[in-house]
Amino acid sequence: MSNISRRTIDDPAAEAARLLARLSIMLLFIISQLAPIVTRQTIYILLPIGAALLLLSASLAPQTRRLREIAALALTPTALAAFFFVGWTGLSLAWTPFGAGPAERYAKSAATLALVAAACALLPTRTKTSNLNLLPIGTGAAAAALAAVAFLSASGGDQPADLDSNALQRAGLGLALAIWPALGALALRGRWVSAAIVALVSVAACLLARAPNVLPALLVGALVLALSFGKARRAGSLLAIVSAALILLAPLAPILLHFAAPERLPAFAAPLENWGLETWGRIIANDGPRLLIGHGFGAAVFGVAGHYLYPDTPRSLLFQVWFDLGILGALGLAAVVARAFYVIGRTRPVLAPFLLGGLATGLTICVLGPAAEQLWWLTLAGLDAIAFALVLKGQFRTRRPRVEPNWGMGRIGAR
Repeated sequence: MSNISRRTIDDPAAEAARLLARLSIMLLFIISQLAPIVTRQTIYILLPIGAALLLLSASLAPQTRRLREIAALALTPTALAAFFFVGWTGLSLAWTPFGAGPAERYAKSAATLALVAAACALLPTRTKTSNLNLLPIGTGAAAAALAAVAFLSASGGDQPADLDSNALQRAGLGLALAIWPALGALALRGRWVSAAIVALVSVAACLLARAPNVLPALLVGALVLALSFGKARRAGSLLAIVSAALILLAPLAPILLHFAAPERLPAFAAPLENWGLETWGRIIANDGPRLLIGHGFGAAVFGVAGHYLYPDTPRSLLFQVWFDLGILGALGLAAVVARAFYVIGRTRPVLAPFLLGGLATGLTICVLGPAAEQLWWLTLAGLDAIAFALVLKGQFRTRRPRVEPNWGMGRIGAR
């Protein structure tokens, strides 16, 4: 009996685990990229199902991580910073002025984060090449489909202006995140021509979808990618410092602008009105002690929706964190983002530039807004995190093994 048939009979649990892992990866990174192009709600269904299949696969696999290893991961500085940020966000519900709405939003967000963290922690130790190939396949198919649908929609009529109602723009933002782990998977195997084709088609699809702020975000990601080749460690450390400074020093620009031009912005600074910096400066000047602890989770989003805040209030993640969670929340977010850049910069040299570019792209979209205030954006970011974890565990082999006959032993051996 061959080794393959013996393995199938002797270890059916391992075969079932491999099958479930393949199904979950197909669901998460092929179907979940294609379905949201035409319908907006599928992402909320596909992520829990795909993550559940991945967890079930991990429970059946013979080499599942033990609780001690998972506990060690939970005690890393990055995880501790994330726990602090999530915990402080939950604590701020005690003084949020909007009651049940923010609590429900927090519960959904925390459940999504917990599901993503569990899926990343319980992934197999090594990602099979056949599973890894599903990432660029899904991204390429989604890019081609999005480009076609966006082109036909542009000639057929106007699309909804609201980002939350526009499936194409949401799919474009999701594709802007999915590009990077897909390119990393191709780079891991030395498929540079395929990576260039996938990148070009994906960027074209994002632009055709007219996703807000996707072009500057992709430009930032491409710049980080170019600067990181050959010096990913240094780039990761530098990006950690820059991102932390961006988050912690964000209120300086609006408050200085407010005191420099309290009545009306000068003509040369008129474009800043579109960013709402003068409004943010006015809010900071009136906040007082609230700058320390914030107004509570959800105060910015529900305040704008309920017309309690100015219409030109910034939609950036930076404003939301400072307004909702204060300086303590900003410190927590800065620690999480800085540690993420630092750790990614110390991964495999062939992968690190793509992962740094992906993280920089996502952070830029959050900073420019308004995607970061939506739950579907957090879900897309969670899918991207699982894809990053999958690529980091990929089998590092750029060519097939050479097969030579071993006539003395009567079998074929691989070298």
